[in-house]
Amino acid sequence: MASERFRRISEEERMTDRTFAQLKPEGLDELTEEAHRRRRAADLALAFQTPRRSPKARLPLFITGGVVAAGLAAAAVVILPGADPGGPARPGTGAPPSAARPAVTMLDAQAVLLAAAESAGRTEAGTGRYWYTRERVASLIQVDLDEYAARLKALGADSKKQEEAVGKLKPSPLPYAAFSGSTDESWRARERGEAGRNVRKPDAALTFGSAQDEQKWRQAGSPRLVRGGESTRDDRTERVLSIDNPSLTMRNVDELPTDEAGLKRRLRELYGDRAASGFSVYLWQTGVDLLGAPITPGTRSALFRVMAEEKGMTARGQVKDELGRTGAALITTGSGDRGKAVEYRIIVDPESGELLQYEVAEEGASAPLLRVALEETGWVNELGKRP
Repeated sequence: MASERFRRISEEERMTDRTFAQLKPEGLDELTEEAHRRRRAADLALAFQTPRRSPKARLPLFITGGVVAAGLAAAAVVILPGADPGGPARPGTGAPPSAARPAVTMLDAQAVLLAAAESAGRTEAGTGRYWYTRERVASLIQVDLDEYAARLKALGADSKKQEEAVGKLKPSPLPYAAFSGSTDESWRARERGEAGRNVRKPDAALTFGSAQDEQKWRQAGSPRLVRGGESTRDDRTERVLSIDNPSLTMRNVDELPTDEAGLKRRLRELYGDRAASGFSVYLWQTGVDLLGAPITPGTRSALFRVMAEEKGMTARGQVKDELGRTGAALITTGSGDRGKAVEYRIIVDPESGELLQYEVAEEGASAPLLRVALEETGWVNELGKRP
C-alpha cells in the first residue's frame, strides 16, 4: 500500500552500509464557512460541468487520499499537458513546455474533494474472494549497487575485513535523476489463511528526470541500475492494509464508519498521540491506503468529506496523469528526513471519485521520489483473474 512505499523510501534514504553489503536487490484565499455553505451547491455543480472523458478511458478505481485547505474560491490556472502547473515534469519528459495553453476555471481543493465525495457515494459495493490492484510505479533510484559492490570487492575476499568496513564505506548518491518503472499487480485474499499473489513486471528501460540527467548517465558509462526480471510470488503472509494503521485488515476495513463525524472520530483514534508527521500528512497517507482498499462507498464518501474539512491541501489546477487521464492536482507539504520539505501530491477525478495518481517529492526537486498511477482495482474470485 501507499504508506508501505513511503516508509520504504524513508528507510532507503537511511539504509545502512550493512544492507548494501548484502546487496539484496528487490499531495487561494480562504472564504468563511458561512460563505462556503452559501456557495457549496453552485460549486459542486461547476465541478460536475468539467469536460467528461470518454467512458472507455475510465477504469473502475476505488482509490483516493489527501488533506485539504478550507478555501472555496475558484482560481484561473494555465494548463500544461502532463505537468503539474508550476511543479516538476514527469520522469522522462524533461522540462514542461513553455507555451501557455488557454486558461480554465478550477475549483479549490475543498470543492474538488466534496464533488468527489458526492460521486463516491453513488458507486456500488462489490464483493469477491480477492481484492485486485494494478499500478504503474516509478521510483527514483538512489544508488548504483553495482558500483558499491565493486568497492566492497576491492577490499578483498576477507569477510572480516569487509565486516570492519561496514559503517565506513558509504554508497555514493547518483548525480542524476534516474527512475525504475514497473507494472505491479496484487491479489489480496479476503479470508485469513488463503494464498494471495503479487506480480511485478519491471520496465526494460530506465527513464530520466530530464535530457541532462540521461546525458550524465551515459557519461558515467550507462551503468546498470536495475536488476531482475518479472516475478510472481504466491504466499499466505498476512499484510496490513496501512502501516500507519496496523489494526485495519481485509476483514474489518469495510466496517469503518460511513458518516463523516464517525469516520473522523475513528481516524483521530487511530492517529493517537503521534506528532512526527502531523495529522494532515497522516490523513493523506491513510486516505491513499484506505481508498485503495475494499472499503464501502459510504466510507469512501465520508473520507473525502473528512479530508475536505482538514486544512493543508492546495489545488494546482487540471492536469493529466501518467496514463493520460485528466484530474485535479492537489498538494500538501510535510517535513522530510533530510532537512527538506516533502510534497505529497494526488490527482483526483471529481466526476468519479477516483484517485488517479499519487506521488511524493522533495520540495523544489526536478522529479519525485515516487509516482504511482492507479490503473485498476476491484473484486475477483480467482487468483490471476482481473475485474
